[in-house]
Amino acid sequence: MHAPSAPSPLDLPVRSKHDGSDRLWQSLSKPFVREQPLTGLDKVAQRARGRFSRTTSTGKLRQRATVIDADARRLRALSEGGLDQHVLQVKEAAITRRDDADAIDAAYAAITEVVRRQIGLELHIEQIMGALVLASGRAAEMATGEGKTVTAILPAALDGWSRKGVHVCTVNDYLAQRDAHICSPAYSRLGLTVGVLLDSTKQENRRRAYEADITYAADKQLIFDFLRDRLRSPVSARLAPLLATQITSERALDPLGLDLTDRLHDELGESDTNIDWDKRVVQRGLYAAIVDEADSVLIDEAITPAIISLPAGEGAETETVQFPIAAQLAQMLIRDEHYTIDERFRRVQLTSAGRDRIAECSGMLPAFWRGPRRREELLVQALSAREIFHQGDDYIIRNDDICIVDRSTGRVLEGRQWQLGLHQAVQAKEGLEVTAANRTSARISYQQFFQRYQRLSGMSGTLWEVAPELWEYYQLPITKVPTHKPVIRRELADRVHLSEEDKFTAVANRVEELHATGQPVLVGTRSVESSEKLGAALSQRNITCTILNATREAEEAAIVKNAGQPGAVTVATNMAGRGTDIHLTDETRELGGLVVIGTERHDERRVDRQLFGRSGRQGDPGVAEMHVCLDDLLIKQHGPKPLIWMCRRQLKRGIGNTWLTKLLWQIAQRSASARAVTMRTEQAKTEAWLDLAMHSMTK
Repeated sequence: MHAPSAPSPLDLPVRSKHDGSDRLWQSLSKPFVREQPLTGLDKVAQRARGRFSRTTSTGKLRQRATVIDADARRLRALSEGGLDQHVLQVKEAAITRRDDADAIDAAYAAITEVVRRQIGLELHIEQIMGALVLASGRAAEMATGEGKTVTAILPAALDGWSRKGVHVCTVNDYLAQRDAHICSPAYSRLGLTVGVLLDSTKQENRRRAYEADITYAADKQLIFDFLRDRLRSPVSARLAPLLATQITSERALDPLGLDLTDRLHDELGESDTNIDWDKRVVQRGLYAAIVDEADSVLIDEAITPAIISLPAGEGAETETVQFPIAAQLAQMLIRDEHYTIDERFRRVQLTSAGRDRIAECSGMLPAFWRGPRRREELLVQALSAREIFHQGDDYIIRNDDICIVDRSTGRVLEGRQWQLGLHQAVQAKEGLEVTAANRTSARISYQQFFQRYQRLSGMSGTLWEVAPELWEYYQLPITKVPTHKPVIRRELADRVHLSEEDKFTAVANRVEELHATGQPVLVGTRSVESSEKLGAALSQRNITCTILNATREAEEAAIVKNAGQPGAVTVATNMAGRGTDIHLTDETRELGGLVVIGTERHDERRVDRQLFGRSGRQGDPGVAEMHVCLDDLLIKQHGPKPLIWMCRRQLKRGIGNTWLTKLLWQIAQRSASARAVTMRTEQAKTEAWLDLAMHSMTK
């Protein structure tokens, strides 16, 4: 045991002020997290409860919000000094009685008036209802355009007054910076500081951003800072899998309730206890999080664990030079003879003829290729890179490197690599320098990370479909908040085409027709390649259009700003599907508002809903329509072949959208959604297994 004169930083009491002394302890701690996914009857019961965890009954919520709105209107009579004094009073009550309804209502009334004076926006009843949902630890489904950015000010300020730190999580850096800029004047008047985290934020500035009362950041910034803090700390590197699942005032408890303080002292050396922990880590704890686009962050991202890798050790260079050889050998193999492809599961399998062919060639190859198992693994990765992973869809090339593109958001996943040699196989396919594979140094799933927050809430326009999963993994029930104004957007029937060429020709014709009237148009595409292809087709028709995709992220703000202008034509990937506010002019409203044209349905219907939601916001007029074809990826991977054959025959006879085509796309989307749920469930099991393995290794 160490002498009392050299206490471990973990023995320091948790402080209410954000001076950073408790940063290490809080960054490694977490509330209860289920160690294993439920199985059997427990799982059935949990999912059943999840089905009832969503509600549209908001009568009492509206009554409460109406009272808050009335109180806020009475505060308009206060002078500037009087309002500031009133804010101090409700702040004190909110800190001491955080979960008391009266204290929350009084605080919300004051914050509502501050928002009106500082930002110039009057919160409507439905926004206050959404804020009440968030304050109660639930998730709010609020339609696109309902003002979720400003709604988040109320619950963020409520928890921010505790000085423990609130993380407002967005899906990308652009939205984090935009939202912080919009909301900062209100927070400042409420006595709260605001920090923003971007990719370009330096280490010292990251610490300052986390020390702020409210921190705006993309999900990747929060989770990778958490992992980097683990790597910086000797305690976390040795004992992270064993650290506490709950915080007491001074002592660390393991999942079984056993006192770990003595063990921590034994693991730490004398030099470790004298380290300035405040300068080693940047996060000061995971107290409260408000997650914007919660279905994207908490559900879609859950399938991909966050991993920090370091360069591999000896022997990595020997393996690296084999990938170009595998790429060349893959070109010699014939599909369906030497290998088969499962389009649905995106998987390549070698046939016996393929294995024989590789064995024949191995005699002329380096000794590395003599082992059957290793050479087959290399060939499968090379074939996957060639047949399944395509430039402009799964990745782009930037600065002579492979940059992965997220299919659900259309954005580049900066700094991420595919595992198990796939990234190197893609580099070899594209003729780029093959980098050495890395070894995993720290990892955590998105589920595990967000389960660590003591307070968690979220909002999105598309939560209804994923309510059972939100309940199962985060115990987050959802409430559907009604829109402030009726949605008058017209959603037209799908236009079904026989081939992709026919579809893009029809889309170009439709855009040309609308452009002639001056009505603004947003065309949504599934991939970078499709957006560029359609943009070129429109240019040939002398239609000026702007393209928003992963290769043009720097231009995003300017493109979105002008997308609602008369005659504007914007072609975008899913980057325009979330968080983008396209504002109309009086002229474009009179012309009928924004027309959204989708060029392909996605695996999950809620992604289509997000795209359509760019039009008809806040009672504005608008039109949404979808153009699809039998060559779409969704149909190739998930459409029943007999039904595809019947639809193809029908379209050749000139019969368009019928109940048969509707059934085909409905079945395909349901199949794709079910597969996505299965993959997320399997990922949760894998992460739980890895946690148990790491826990066992530390015993």
